[in-house]
Amino acid sequence: MRGVALALAVPLLASGCAAGQSIDFGSERKVVADFFGLLESGETSGIAAIITEDSALASAVLDSDFYASTTDRPADAEVVAATASEPGSVFVTVEYSLGGDDRDIKVEVVESDGDPKIAGWLHETLSIDPMRAPGAWQVNGTLSAGEADEQTQLVALPGIYSFEYVDPQGLGTVDPDGQPTTAFEVEFPVDGGQLTAAVPPGVDALGSGIGGEPRLLGTAEEVVVTRLASLVDECTASALVGDSCPADLVAAAKDGAAVDANTVVWTETSDAPVSPSTQWDLEAEYSVAFNRVDTAGRDVVDAVYSGVLGVDGRGDPVLKLAD
Repeated sequence: MRGVALALAVPLLASGCAAGQSIDFGSERKVVADFFGLLESGETSGIAAIITEDSALASAVLDSDFYASTTDRPADAEVVAATASEPGSVFVTVEYSLGGDDRDIKVEVVESDGDPKIAGWLHETLSIDPMRAPGAWQVNGTLSAGEADEQTQLVALPGIYSFEYVDPQGLGTVDPDGQPTTAFEVEFPVDGGQLTAAVPPGVDALGSGIGGEPRLLGTAEEVVVTRLASLVDECTASALVGDSCPADLVAAAKDGAAVDANTVVWTETSDAPVSPSTQWDLEAEYSVAFNRVDTAGRDVVDAVYSGVLGVDGRGDPVLKLAD
């Protein structure tokens, strides 16, 4: 399920911003108990009826099938307290078990059209930096996040979710050594310490957010290096005027006496020949030095191989040079 629009989180009122009151708040307690009952049962589609209309929870994360694929969800939930924050706002404290550990959460309940509705809870949001690459984070294997050019705020129900960087063509990774990306787990509500401990190498934990810098898989990078070396060798053998040569280099080579192929030296000047955008762009830059036949002096010309790294019909990496 790619390209799901994720709403921006609405900041919650901090607990304790007004003096609490010792009142039962039975209806507020009940709606929160019902909420956790739905979480435990996995029937999360029913949650839409008990949250506020402006809730930051997107319909995709309320889908029961999506939530069923979480690594773990709350169990043994018990409402233990309810405290007024300000008129019309009550924080209900719940203790529960998640992933074998004890947890607690403060859920804000407000009055909406005369009924208590859940407005949110503290630390409900995971900030996701834009990837600026063909891939995105896959949450529970179906929900895509991080494709936008701006930071995404993902709000999800309490639980433990799987995250993995997925490139649609299988060319990219966030692993610093160019290995396939390692999947990891993120617990909601988000805790910075837990997040830092959970992410693998190549994934940045930024407080209550994640980011990464996609790069080519090592296997794809090898294809690029091998193909560029072949192009350079073929171009050199043609005395810089063959079909394997960049057009600007051919024009420069033909502007004078013939090039002595035995004197050609290529020096790569680009930091990385392939970089991510909406695709994997090839921009391999070289400085090419050579002598001309029966001519004194040495020429130096800039040359660039441009194009895109894609895949063929079998899914193997292939360079597609620009015309």
